[in-house]
Amino acid sequence: MAKFLRNMLAATALAVATGTVIVASPAQAIPYPGTNESITYTYFSDSSKTVQVGMWVYGNCLEDFQYGQKTAYYTITRITCNDPSW
Repeated sequence: MAKFLRNMLAATALAVATGTVIVASPAQAIPYPGTNESITYTYFSDSSKTVQVGMWVYGNCLEDFQYGQKTAYYTITRITCNDPSW
C-alpha cells in the first residue's frame, strides 16, 4: 500500500510539473544606436512589405517619434547623422 501511495504521489507531482511548464520565447533585442546614428523601424501590413502602416525612429540624429501600428513585418534601417542621403 505504501509503494502504491508513493507511486501515486510521484505520478501526480509529475503531472502537475509538466502541466505548468511555460516555455518562454527568446526576447528580440532592439538595436542600440551609436553616437551619430538613428534607428528606423518601418512596419508593413503583410510579408510582401508593400503597404507601410507605421514607423518608429529613435537615436541621436532626429527626435524620437512613432506613428501608425507595429506589426510583425518590418525593416530596420541604421542612419548615420552626417550621411547626406538623409
